[in-house]
Amino acid sequence: MVRIFKPGERSEIDYADGIHIMDPATGEIKETEFFVGVLCHSRYAFAEFTMTQSSRDFLESHVNMFEFFGGTTQVLSPDNLKSAVTKAHRYDPTINQAYTRLATYYDVAVVPARVRRPQDKAIVERTIQIFQRYFFMKVRNRTFTSLLELNQCLKEHLVIFNRKKHRIFGRTREEMYLDEKAYLRELPLDRYKVATHSSAKLGRDCHLIFDRNFYSASHGLRDLYLDVWASSKTVEVYHEGVRVAFHARQTTTSGKFVTDKNHYPPAQQAYLEEDVQKIIVRAERAGPQTALLVRGLLEGPCPLKHFRRCQGIVALAWKYAAEHLEAACEMANRFNNHNVQYLERVIKTRRGVETRETNEIRERSFNPHLRGINNVH
Repeated sequence: MVRIFKPGERSEIDYADGIHIMDPATGEIKETEFFVGVLCHSRYAFAEFTMTQSSRDFLESHVNMFEFFGGTTQVLSPDNLKSAVTKAHRYDPTINQAYTRLATYYDVAVVPARVRRPQDKAIVERTIQIFQRYFFMKVRNRTFTSLLELNQCLKEHLVIFNRKKHRIFGRTREEMYLDEKAYLRELPLDRYKVATHSSAKLGRDCHLIFDRNFYSASHGLRDLYLDVWASSKTVEVYHEGVRVAFHARQTTTSGKFVTDKNHYPPAQQAYLEEDVQKIIVRAERAGPQTALLVRGLLEGPCPLKHFRRCQGIVALAWKYAAEHLEAACEMANRFNNHNVQYLERVIKTRRGVETRETNEIRERSFNPHLRGINNVH
């Protein structure tokens, strides 16, 4: 059937395989994804290349598309990829929560195409075919070394494409877009901050795992699954629609603990403060190098991460002489190796070192009336 759309009524979105780019440092060939959005009334097109079809790239492309159009339509019609649709259904699909949040911000409705029904988004399908025959063939002999370079080239050809006269309508897409622009909904004053959604269980240590790092939340929510909304700079944790934690996002390291001490139970907060001070006092008794090593581990943002290790370091003072522990801690500080096994290995490799436990056993086993190896000092 012939579909006729009113100005500002509908826009269609789809992906296709993109153009490969080459890493100039390693020579590695990387694949890209080709994102296309089209205003159904005027056929005015937006396109860009991204590295993935992940939720973040998908939403960022939408924000760029809305700014390119200068407004939004009443309806968005995407494909059934996971970044848009969590569970496909002919009549009642489940929309991805992050996509729903973006649609609510821009006040648009999301109506996905039916599964395996390309005719539901025939306009964007046809537009992608034109780009593959027009732009892809023009640059087939070029080598792009970055996504920025590839998108800059596409941007130049996109202007030419929208200014080319349409075969059926006899007008350019840009001319028809100027008539449709007045019917588009205005954009909000602030640019949308893309946030991805995930769910994570809060552990017994008051931390949940997100993106290979650990973020704290209130102790009263332990063993519950919480909603995690993450932008490029922040991580927000929600329970039943109420924000319960807010942290700066860690993107450079893995296994890092981001902790708000107020999220611990009151008894655990007092226990943590008291035991940390006790360990520091015991380390100072052992010597300045031991104290320097223990303080360096406990002065971080999450002392619980190294708490057991500091206990093990201080415990070595009960087993070995203070001067040997001090020498090992000096080497640990010099080479930045804080493992208890390393300290004990250094102590044992020192010639003539014996543990206090060994000396006590020798004294108890010595009998002046018997011969034997145990009676030889």
